[in-house]
Amino acid sequence: MTPKLISTDLDGTVVFNARIGSRDLEAMERWRAAGNLLTVNTGRSLGAFKQVAPGPAFDYAILYTGAVLTDARLGVLEAATLPRTVADDLLDLLRGRDGVAVFATTLEGDLLLYDTIGSTTVLLDLFTPGTPADLEGRELIGVPLRFTDQGMAERALEHVDQRWAGRAVGFRNQDFVDVVPAGASKGVGLESLVGSLQGPGGACAGERIETFSIGDSWNDIPMHQVADHAFALPWSPPEVVEHCEETVESLADLVDRLL
Repeated sequence: MTPKLISTDLDGTVVFNARIGSRDLEAMERWRAAGNLLTVNTGRSLGAFKQVAPGPAFDYAILYTGAVLTDARLGVLEAATLPRTVADDLLDLLRGRDGVAVFATTLEGDLLLYDTIGSTTVLLDLFTPGTPADLEGRELIGVPLRFTDQGMAERALEHVDQRWAGRAVGFRNQDFVDVVPAGASKGVGLESLVGSLQGPGGACAGERIETFSIGDSWNDIPMHQVADHAFALPWSPPEVVEHCEETVESLADLVDRLL
C-alpha cells in the first residue's frame, strides 16, 4: 500500500478566528489513525504555530514558508536563515510610510519592528514590540511585511527580488509579503520532507509517498505544484485554483473523500 501524506496550509484553510475547528481537527486525527502522514505547511513562525498547534494531530511541520522543518514535538530538524541586514534594509525602505507593518521572525521569538497600521490583538499576541537591536544573537528566519496598499506590497516584492536576489525571496499571502531565505518555499519544504522520508533511514525508505496538498493563497502555489494532487478552497484566488485539480470545502471534506 502506497504511503499517503497530506500537506495542509493553516490560516484561511484550517485556522479561522485563531483556532482550528473541531471537524478539521478530528479529520487530522482520523487521517493519521488510518496510517497516513500529515504535515502542516505554513508561513507561521515556530512561536506563531505554537499558538494554534493541533496537539498530537500532525507528524511534521513546515514553517516560515518552507525555511524550517520540525518534528511532531516541534524539534527543529532543518532551518535556513536570513542575513540580519535584510530586516535593516526593509525597515529603511518602509519607515515613514503609512499602512505598513514590519515584523521579524526568529527561532527564539518574534518581533514587531514598525507599525503604521495599528496591530490587531491577535498580532500583538504573536509578536513582541521591539527594535532591530533586539535581533542581536537571534537567528533571523523571516521578515513578514503587512500592507493595506497592494501596490506598495508589489513594490516591496520587486525590491526584494532586485536587492536580495540569491539571498532572500518574497511570497505574497493575502495582505502580507513573507520574506524568507532564498531557496525556501512551501514546495521546497514539502519536497525536502518527502525526500528524507523516502530516502535511506527514512520512515518510508524505498517507498513512493503519494502527496496531497490543500491551501488557499498565493504562497501555497509552490506546494500545489509539487504535490501529486492539489486542492484549493472555494475562496482561493483564481491564480491558486488554476494550479489545483479542484476545490474542496474543507480539510475534513478532503479527508472524507480520501478515506
